[in-house]
Amino acid sequence: MNITIKATKYQLSPATEALIEEKLAAPLRLLGEEGDRAQLEIEIEEAPAEGRSSEPCRLVARLIIDGDVYHAEAVKPTPESAADRVRSELEAEIRHSRGRARKLWKRGRTAIKQMLRLG
Repeated sequence: MNITIKATKYQLSPATEALIEEKLAAPLRLLGEEGDRAQLEIEIEEAPAEGRSSEPCRLVARLIIDGDVYHAEAVKPTPESAADRVRSELEAEIRHSRGRARKLWKRGRTAIKQMLRLG
């Protein structure tokens, strides 16, 4: 697994960087063996002032696995809360895609079984 963290217009302390890396490495456990080939790109920046927003931290994560790209983004007051939100979004995307692949395999197996019965 390759994790890259980029800070734009944001002072990132080593402790915060380690915390974000630890939190965002958690969704990779859902991937099993594919987690070793995964590439996680994290970008943290000071959020642009939009109206009267009091949420100065924007965190964007891209998870790339064998050509599949999962994207999550959060704007929160602290980097820790933004990392929690991004982690839950990534986990949801991974679970959704994994379920879709299983459904397609099951539908294909059923179709082949139907053809063999009729043939």
